Amino acid sequence: MTDAPPSPQDDLAFLRTLVQSSDRMQKPFGETYLAGGLCYGAQILLSALDTGAIWPPTPIVSIAIASLPTVVFLAILGRVIWRGRTAAQPTGAQRAIVNVFGSLGMANLGLILVIGAVALRERSLTTWLIYPCCVFVLQGAGWLVAYNLRRRAWMGLIAAGWMAAGACMAIFIQTMPIYILVAGAGLLLLMALPGWLILRGSKMVAY
Repeated sequence: MTDAPPSPQDDLAFLRTLVQSSDRMQKPFGETYLAGGLCYGAQILLSALDTGAIWPPTPIVSIAIASLPTVVFLAILGRVIWRGRTAAQPTGAQRAIVNVFGSLGMANLGLILVIGAVALRERSLTTWLIYPCCVFVLQGAGWLVAYNLRRRAWMGLIAAGWMAAGACMAIFIQTMPIYILVAGAGLLLLMALPGWLILRGSKMVAY
């Protein structure tokens, strides 16, 4: 009954620990983020080339572009998970980080179901193209949380970049060359590049 209630400073100190992670958490995240950015960034840019301007579009090439990046990404993800199967389970703040990214993944699946159902019913490609815009905004929200907790300028820049790219894609949703260019550049610069820096353990991006 005599214990004092937690102060705002205590709450802030606790929240800050939510984004503290050890090297065993940093490396898998960097590998996964780098792989996702490269695989899907390349997929989008190759899709832009598969229009007849560079090479004649063929079903085999189109199917390869549509499927191979996901196959490669899942293989890398499986390797990361398998390699970490014997590592100590994350505790406390580390578990919170895993849950944040897991929640973003589940939100993406929910968006696929919601937007995909409407796009299929309306037979509208434009409606479906809203989904990548929303994914970009969700990524920005995740990085914004990290920035608010850590106050690292680079985190704020990545958050702003994701949200700006999502908004730009929505504005040019009926202008496919610009839409594809922004999406591809966004995945390479805002996903692959941070993943590479984190993987290298750069002090600038240390968690």
